[in-house]
Amino acid sequence: MWTGGCRRIPILVFHAEAILTKDSYIRLIGERYRLSYKIVKTDSRLVRSILTAHGFHEVHPNSSDYNLMWTGSHLKPYLLRTLSDIQKVNHFPRSYELTRKDRLYKNVSRMQYTHGFKTFHILPQTFILPAEYQEFCSSYSKDRGPWIVKPVASSRGRGVYLINNPNQISLEENILVSRYINNPLLIDDFKFDVRLYVLVTSYDPLVAYLYEEGLARFATVRYDQGTKNIKNQFMHLTNYSVNKKSGDYVSCDDPEVEDYGNKWSMSAMLRYLKQEGRDTTTLMANVEDLIIKTIISAELAIATACKTFLPHRGSCFELYGFDVLIDATLKPWLLEVNLSPSLACDAPLDLKIKASMISDMFTLVGECNRNFNMTLYCMLTCSFVWSVVLGLGRCVSGSMLGLSMEEIKVLRRVKEENERRGGFIRIFPTPLTWDLYGKVQARRAFSAYLHRVQLRLMKEAGDQIHNAAWAAKEDEQMELVVRFLKRAASNLQQSLRMLLPSRRLALNDRRRILAHQLGEFIVCYNKTRSKRKQEEEEEEGVNAEGFQDFVTKASESDLEEVLTFYTHKNKSASVFLGTNPRTTKPSSSINQSESRAQGGKCIVQY
Repeated sequence: MWTGGCRRIPILVFHAEAILTKDSYIRLIGERYRLSYKIVKTDSRLVRSILTAHGFHEVHPNSSDYNLMWTGSHLKPYLLRTLSDIQKVNHFPRSYELTRKDRLYKNVSRMQYTHGFKTFHILPQTFILPAEYQEFCSSYSKDRGPWIVKPVASSRGRGVYLINNPNQISLEENILVSRYINNPLLIDDFKFDVRLYVLVTSYDPLVAYLYEEGLARFATVRYDQGTKNIKNQFMHLTNYSVNKKSGDYVSCDDPEVEDYGNKWSMSAMLRYLKQEGRDTTTLMANVEDLIIKTIISAELAIATACKTFLPHRGSCFELYGFDVLIDATLKPWLLEVNLSPSLACDAPLDLKIKASMISDMFTLVGECNRNFNMTLYCMLTCSFVWSVVLGLGRCVSGSMLGLSMEEIKVLRRVKEENERRGGFIRIFPTPLTWDLYGKVQARRAFSAYLHRVQLRLMKEAGDQIHNAAWAAKEDEQMELVVRFLKRAASNLQQSLRMLLPSRRLALNDRRRILAHQLGEFIVCYNKTRSKRKQEEEEEEGVNAEGFQDFVTKASESDLEEVLTFYTHKNKSASVFLGTNPRTTKPSSSINQSESRAQGGKCIVQY
């Protein structure tokens, strides 16, 4: 297919069945464009088969002449800096912030500390040993377990074991010890977990997709909570690499049968749970929430590394393997995030799911909009990019949004990715996730905006006081502030007496009184915002540090643009005023035409 400005850039569409049909026409396109790949430090027969079937030719691992590098490990910074605008690699710099168990735990713990424990309670209670050995012993004395021990940088169940006594732990190397989830959801009395495939195409701004199909992987021994079975890995561990060694492992040779043996499709598992009367819709919503929060916990570190090491914005993409355990209450728990999830196809079901997933992934991350050598200048731009990407608000041109050509390229890229997503579902950003992670940011922006208005009112008029046109405009602006204060004060949780200035007073006197009253409102508003945050334990929002920096530096008109976006998206100003959208009167919607007529220098109305 063709993409980019005026549809001039070719994108190769991948077909999973090509690895079986060996269609010469499909190979012809890759051969015509002389596309090449190299595979480094991994042996992925599936990736090799799909690329070869589409006309890519493989080059030596040391060659620098390639379009795609598929590697099983992280790239060194000097290699990342040498990537050209037509080269892609399947890892972001510092992805270990998610895939190393100790870094994942620390990042999630930081989010728990910053945004509230309940908000980011996606991991079982965990300790890093030997550094936190005393804290672990103290917690163990209150709950004797069992606990599960894992090396910080291993996979496939290697080095994992259960303990019910701290004396059973070896402290010779760094390990994680986590509270064992002893009430797992069972199917036919067997414990299972779910392998989910998550694709991130950008960390700046964050864009994440979840593949529609995954794998449910079962233990091979019926589950028993008794401590006598604590050392039975075939009962407690669900890793395929562990259970395939069991004499009880059952494989299925029919790709059309997805609910037999020790490996099911995720959709077959969900169908089974739904037939059992379980709420699978809420379950998957909670799984998506878990994935988003996990990625956000490392977003800033990885995005910073991308800005530091990557000369081109579109050079990297990442396919993560999320392992999720569901407990008996249908709460999902994150077990780990895999850097290079296994693409081995030991059963027909593996090939059916993974070949389609990899083909859709290569189509989605195709060569598109090259030379992305820029950074979104502030959260304001991100807000408008997502408002258009998500279909929120009215359709406006890039020039009206104040976007540069490079920023419009980012917008176009994300929209075009979504058009060719295949079986991938974009889970961030969406209208719902933008709601979940943007409310506190809206209130913070609103507080900063009101402060800018206050400063303008306090500013000396100077020679402008004798300018009739300026005085008339200022009078109209103050009337808007008065109307705003009359309405908005009733939404505060504490009463605020408003002594608004008489129109018979001199202009400068009215401005000073109004500035004082607006200051009183801001103080009360911030107290209400802080209290509401504590009560609701709301998220700070995506890239909170970057947004705070923007709010600190933004002008009054910049902040008005942000609030306009939030108001349009939510169909009301309740997101930052705290009113109930269902009771907001139609006349309270933002009067943007009036605002624009004032040159961006009037209070946002509601």
